[in-house]
Amino acid sequence: MVEYYLDIETYSPKEKPDPTQDKIITVQYQRLSRDGKPLEPLRILTEWDLGSEKALLEAFGKVFLTENPFDLLALISGFNRHFEPKIGFDLLRTRPVLDLKSVMVLACDGRFSGWTEIFGKQENNPVKGWYEAGLSGRPQIMDYATREAQKFIRVYQYLKWKTLPFREELLKVVA
Repeated sequence: MVEYYLDIETYSPKEKPDPTQDKIITVQYQRLSRDGKPLEPLRILTEWDLGSEKALLEAFGKVFLTENPFDLLALISGFNRHFEPKIGFDLLRTRPVLDLKSVMVLACDGRFSGWTEIFGKQENNPVKGWYEAGLSGRPQIMDYATREAQKFIRVYQYLKWKTLPFREELLKVVA
């Protein structure tokens, strides 16, 4: 199985984000080795470089709708806003997905707070303000997405390194 890092940045004109309505402004992805090391450079697709959210999704769809799909509620909603046939939630159940947020909740004693520090996220996401700033905010969005990818991949590599002995121990326990 091929592994990828995948993240998106969205813009919501509302106070609270809504993954079914928010505009996808970036999609960043990177192919990873089995031990979590980058095999390719980080790719960041942006709606401003491609002209629209639809063009961004169309470009990413060439990766997403192959044998190596990625899935997130926002991406599925975005695809369904712009393209036919509609993608259903069966896609989420039929593809292997690893979302490290669940692992981070376990690492943070069952709380949904604290893990954002590990990935370098900020409590008040600055992307909305940078996006609204237009051209001058784009470098900050790109830098934010790049730093987030680097931190995520370091955490992912660490977890893969730590879980290998755990897997061997678990196999002994259940044998």
